[in-house]
Amino acid sequence: MVVTTRSKRRIFQQEIERLSLIDMASDDTSNLSSNTTTSRSLSTSHTEEQILTTLAKEQIKTLSKFGGAENEDVVIWIQHVEEVFDRAQLQSSNKYLAIQSYLVDAALKWFRFNKSNILDWSSFKTAIVQAYQPTLHQTLVKLEQRYQLPGESVMEYHYDKLHLCLQADPNMSSCMIVHYLTKGLNDYLIPHVIRRHPTTPHDFLVIAQDEEKIFITLKGLSSDSTTDADNYPTEHNYGASTVGVIQRPIHTNRRSSNRQYHQLSPQPLMNIPINPYRQSSTSSSLHYYFQQRPSSLSSRQCYSCYGFGHLAV
Repeated sequence: MVVTTRSKRRIFQQEIERLSLIDMASDDTSNLSSNTTTSRSLSTSHTEEQILTTLAKEQIKTLSKFGGAENEDVVIWIQHVEEVFDRAQLQSSNKYLAIQSYLVDAALKWFRFNKSNILDWSSFKTAIVQAYQPTLHQTLVKLEQRYQLPGESVMEYHYDKLHLCLQADPNMSSCMIVHYLTKGLNDYLIPHVIRRHPTTPHDFLVIAQDEEKIFITLKGLSSDSTTDADNYPTEHNYGASTVGVIQRPIHTNRRSSNRQYHQLSPQPLMNIPINPYRQSSTSSSLHYYFQQRPSSLSSRQCYSCYGFGHLAV
């Protein structure tokens, strides 16, 4: 078969068209994949937004109610309420309607009597803070009485006490804030924090948290000890187990203080016979000897019969 030039051109043209079709199909597939990815991203974003909105609405249901009691902090309460409302993406008009369901007791009565002057969410926040914000004296009392509670973390205590400091005086100096923060710490943390000289509230938080972590670590190490409690020399049984081994030293040259250990039999003078079974002291033996000794010191003793008054020839 003879292939002419026209046939070659036709085959070449067909190949070009085939290749061009392959490229177009690839582009269509790429575009389809891109569109699918974009669609999935939008769907995922919408789903996450719905989940977050649902969670925020659930938090709205669990919001604490405000009754205007002395132990309730209206500033903290209103801040928490607004944070939850913002996460739920509530508009200001809806915030104003929703907040009315969370007023009870004296606060609800206050709102009913002043509702005509409270027209929106912004005016509500201003009015309720002015009505129930504690006086300076009450704030200072709370500030002095606020101590770190057992089991309370340094961070939780720090921000609560810092809020009271700024509530008492928005322009309070860092030195005074650090003073109040240190004063309310747990007793075992105070000397360690003071030794490191914090100068700002942030420095105080970092240092106090470091010391808290060290204390927790040491406490964990001591509780993990597996040493037998009966053999371990604790502060209670260490002294008792060693004191019994120590004995009072015996001074042989001090017979009066150690007579029970070194009680010697009295030596006979001039061969006076002494009963070895008689348990007498030195003083009693001497007394016995001097009773038997003649009163005359000038008398001489016989070396043969040991009698007095004569001499052996």
